[in-house]
Amino acid sequence: MTWTINPTVTVNGTSYLSSTVGSISINYGRTNIWDFQNVGYANITLVNATNTNYSIDINQSVVVKLKDYAGTSDITVFTGTVTQVNSSMKVASGAVNISYVQITAVGALATLARTQVGTAIYPEQDESERITAVIAGTSATVDTIDTGNYTLLERAINPNAAITIANAAALTATGSIYETASGKVGYANQARRNTDVATNGYFNLLADYINVSAIKSQMSLNDVINTVKINYAAGSVYAEASPTSVTTYGTIAGTLDTDISNITDVSLLSGIYLAMRAFPKTSLSAIEVRLDDPGLDGTTLNKMLNMYFGLPIQITSLPLAISATTYQGFVEGWNLTFSGTTARINLRTSEKTYSYRSTQWSGVNPALIWSAVGATLTWNTYD
Repeated sequence: MTWTINPTVTVNGTSYLSSTVGSISINYGRTNIWDFQNVGYANITLVNATNTNYSIDINQSVVVKLKDYAGTSDITVFTGTVTQVNSSMKVASGAVNISYVQITAVGALATLARTQVGTAIYPEQDESERITAVIAGTSATVDTIDTGNYTLLERAINPNAAITIANAAALTATGSIYETASGKVGYANQARRNTDVATNGYFNLLADYINVSAIKSQMSLNDVINTVKINYAAGSVYAEASPTSVTTYGTIAGTLDTDISNITDVSLLSGIYLAMRAFPKTSLSAIEVRLDDPGLDGTTLNKMLNMYFGLPIQITSLPLAISATTYQGFVEGWNLTFSGTTARINLRTSEKTYSYRSTQWSGVNPALIWSAVGATLTWNTYD
């Protein structure tokens, strides 16, 4: 079976079907795991062959949908609001008038970027409570907000964009805020990806469907920190190093500024931070999947169209020059592009070690005894 590219763009309740949709490019997520979460956006070109005025206005709602592999259900691939509309004539000859209407729209996180919060004191609270309070000060629709792990200092009155305050709280806790294709905003804590892998495993993406000529791997010294100083509690400093990494690579120091209030949380964070960054890892920064490949199976197509921030993926049989072993990582962002005849999704991923949280013994209850540990426990799933 060959999948038919059959998009529907709905602007302010008016639907434009595939015959009037020229091309669409949708971007969600961030470039790498160390970045603040970015606002998603879509560039949409409509073909106006009826010489009518579409009357599209700023801040009107935009929803983009594609049919699933079977062609029986719609999959929402973007939800946002219009920020810009450009129209240009392409054909003007006698009774024939054809124009292009180019729409730029932004995703749900734009609400946080446009809204100032922090006009009242945020009390000492964990990052989940802080992010919940920040989002509550906006008109954003809320997705899942995971439980917090780190207690943050009280924040004095200091107005700023909601996205800035929420991003800071999330990254301090090695989590991330995110937006969904359905137009919601959420918070994934440091354990979200562990839970996803434990529940669903890594999605196996066959190399057969990847544009190998466009794939890119990256390993950088900028990702390595083996001696870390963490500023916390408005003036205190906690320092820790990875002796093995220092012996291998020399001292590569970094300083992490946080609003964490106590040494217990900081020592836990330090262990996690070094586990992530003490040794270099190879990430696949660009993976292009050909969605219009006639051989693409329905499971893979539907998974790519239902893409979400943090999806665990696994790829085998890559060229050895790119990856010497089976690659396992998490999706940090993606760009979905399609027109009437072609469709691609380009994934930006990070190697699993940067996200998967191994047990930090400092966080284990000292009273725990082996007889109390479940018989089915495995080291790679304990968190």
